[in-house]
Amino acid sequence: MSPSLAQPYTRHVAPKPSPAAIAPSLTPAEPARPSLSLELFPPRPGRYASQTWGALDRLLAARPDFVSVTYRPRFITTAGGPTAAAGSPTRLHVVREHNPSEDVVAHVIATSRVPLMAHLTCLGYRKANVVEIVRLFLDMGVRRFLALRGDPPRGVAAEDVVGELRHADQLVRVIREVEAEYFDDGARHVQVAVAAYPAAVDYAREIGVLAAKQAAGADLAITQVFYESEDYLALARAASYCGVTMPILPGIIPLTDLRRLTRLEDLTGVSVPTRLSQTLTSRQGASVMTAGIDATLQLAGDLIEGGAPGLHLYTFNRTRPALDVISQFRLGGVLDGARPDRVTQREIARAYINAVPGSGARLTGRMPVAARP
Repeated sequence: MSPSLAQPYTRHVAPKPSPAAIAPSLTPAEPARPSLSLELFPPRPGRYASQTWGALDRLLAARPDFVSVTYRPRFITTAGGPTAAAGSPTRLHVVREHNPSEDVVAHVIATSRVPLMAHLTCLGYRKANVVEIVRLFLDMGVRRFLALRGDPPRGVAAEDVVGELRHADQLVRVIREVEAEYFDDGARHVQVAVAAYPAAVDYAREIGVLAAKQAAGADLAITQVFYESEDYLALARAASYCGVTMPILPGIIPLTDLRRLTRLEDLTGVSVPTRLSQTLTSRQGASVMTAGIDATLQLAGDLIEGGAPGLHLYTFNRTRPALDVISQFRLGGVLDGARPDRVTQREIARAYINAVPGSGARLTGRMPVAARP
């Protein structure tokens, strides 16, 4: 490894975690309602970093049931790989160094009582590096992990990435191994979630992969992007029929920004439905946001009515769309099965206004929201 390509890794000194952050994730009482969780991104270096930290705090103030924090590794170039042109230095691996995700994890634990799930990826890592990261997060108080294979940089094939772990089920096993050694009491202290893909082209393969992850020790799945409720419901039915018993939590996006959805289509290959695209392009100004929230609320309601255990919201650290959607979930009764009473509505509105300065008039203009039929 060239010193010029990798900064020395400095171990993060974590603050004392709050009890909520370190409570075992497998044994708490089941909530009486579907759960609501959020995905957060570490700030990117630059002049907007302080704004991102502020956005994270406002999202935490919405009091989700848990938040997940993404983990983006840094790849460095080594020798040419099997799919590279002769002499092209395109074979990559991950350098182990301090990751901005660790700062967000420490911040959430130190400043809130919101339970936290740390993302981990394995593509490009040596096993020893993964063990080190898992132990670091356990030391910080993390008891929930989302185990992902991870993606190579754009334009690079996964075969051109060097590493000892190639698949998410291998990462799940490593986490379980570290857990057993760390606690050394034979009990489960850690929840391990994995990804599921409702928009997968090959359902049989996707169910097989989910089953392998469960066999490795996963006890929760969180879906990647999809737009049709039936995609999720069909996956859940097929998984259950094939013996996948772990809950599958649908991950959804605020459907308010067509440009962002189009970029996601380029990245994931999951097409934005024509009717949604037409709805958003036919509106102007504030009505675009209203139409997008309505579409998100409809999707969420269909999922919960179909038996989904909760909703995981991909926020992209954008507070306005995310908090608008969260407030409508709660006021519209999506997460409760019944419309909240007036006192609860006022409490939710007050929390929302406190979380987003200047949002009072904006929220009041849409209250109250009728529950879905």
